[in-house]
Amino acid sequence: MSIIGTILAFAGGIALLVFWIMTLVKQFKSGQTVWGILTIFIGILAPIWCFMNGHKGLGIKFIIALVVYFIGASIGAAGAISQIQQLQQLQQ
Repeated sequence: MSIIGTILAFAGGIALLVFWIMTLVKQFKSGQTVWGILTIFIGILAPIWCFMNGHKGLGIKFIIALVVYFIGASIGAAGAISQIQQLQQLQQ
């Protein structure tokens, strides 16, 4: 189970990085340098900027990638916890 979570978290993380870079490029090309610099330090501003400036497709993809990442991380953590519990039971 933790392998599936790890794969989902990895895929979501890569997608988040790609969409974040795409958003940064759009911000700097449109002349909104302050938003670009703020987005470098505060990543959650990227989808907010997308929705505010009419790039809803990119913003939705960003949100979906974030949800996939969180689901994968949660599944991976749950799988790791269950494996630790199984190891503790074997040691007793």
